Amino acid sequence: MTENPLAQAASLIEQAFTALSDSADPLAALLVLEGVARQVDRAKVAAIAAVERDGVLAEKGYRNTVAGLKDLLGWDHDTARRHVTVAEHVGPRTALDGAPLEPVLPATAAAFEAGAVTMRHVEIIASLMNSRPAARISLADRIAIEASLGEAARTFTPREVRVMGLELLAAADLDGPEPDERPGRNELQMGANADGSGWLRGQFEDPLAFAAIRTAIEARTRPTPENRGTTAAERNAAALAEICGFALDFDDTGEVAGERPRLVVTISLTDLENRARSAMLDTGGQLTPGQLRRLACDAQLIPVLLDERSEPVDIGRASRTISPRLRRAVAARDHGCAHPGCDRPPSWCEVHHVIEWQHGGPTDLRNLVMLCCQHHDQIHSTEWRIDMSSGRPEFIPPPWMTDLWTAP
Repeated sequence: MTENPLAQAASLIEQAFTALSDSADPLAALLVLEGVARQVDRAKVAAIAAVERDGVLAEKGYRNTVAGLKDLLGWDHDTARRHVTVAEHVGPRTALDGAPLEPVLPATAAAFEAGAVTMRHVEIIASLMNSRPAARISLADRIAIEASLGEAARTFTPREVRVMGLELLAAADLDGPEPDERPGRNELQMGANADGSGWLRGQFEDPLAFAAIRTAIEARTRPTPENRGTTAAERNAAALAEICGFALDFDDTGEVAGERPRLVVTISLTDLENRARSAMLDTGGQLTPGQLRRLACDAQLIPVLLDERSEPVDIGRASRTISPRLRRAVAARDHGCAHPGCDRPPSWCEVHHVIEWQHGGPTDLRNLVMLCCQHHDQIHSTEWRIDMSSGRPEFIPPPWMTDLWTAP
């Protein structure tokens, strides 16, 4: 019986490492090990590029490759994000018709493929070429600078390459950014798109108002295992969304049309009878079944029931599924997000029904667990399960993930 090729490869690698650890020349062994490590990095990057291109993890319910890699490989967010960034910039690409495409950073990719540069070199060059100064220079200058940095990375350290890159970009971007000629004033503009998404743009002349906003956001954007590797703009957006969600839950003063702010979820009578295939927020955003289930776990909702002509049949009264007293009990047990390794405090978490309420799950301590938004999404969209048989939440990974780790 022929042995699995992957098992054969693993056996040969183990033999090679045994031989290297027994080497009488540690310096020579170190050079070989570094070469092997770079080969492994190249193989991982190629595999990640293939996973992202083929949507393998998306098919298993993950919203992006980073989230899937964290679960599959036990990486923190920073490690997963770094590998995906490298794969996106130097990994193999194909067009929609399957034709091969040049990597985003061709010179850097050539050096990486040759084993002459590390993943850190690639990260630095990708960061430089995605910076604002790089966006302001011509395409020809960007191509020339990337080629120079890809070549320099073969000789110099990542830090030295970063300094060179900054100097090259500064020389090519002599005019610098355009001056902001808008007068300073306090304003916040909002725009909604047809799909329910939207944008914000603001400017604050009042230093005290801006200080309050900045302090609130920065308090929630400190580096954590969950947000390292993201951009400052992404962390700021996530923090603002969390602050607004917190205000919707606990603010007793803010009012909209004479009542406290609440989310209004509109659902058709047919969809309700068919166990809610979809629903729409009053802001116009369409909810997927997974998002609707997550929202129903721990939210104060006003359901609006529509008939087949999309006319309101019934407007329900707002009610809180999880009472404040019960929420405090869940928080006392879980101390915040119960997912292993997550440090989100109770005030920034939602309460999840392990057995969903619409499937007969009771609203009591033995069926409730506290989860942050990210891990709440994970439970609803992937095959992760929570076992409460011991009285405390135990997180069980998807069967396909367990099978991969236990395969010979």
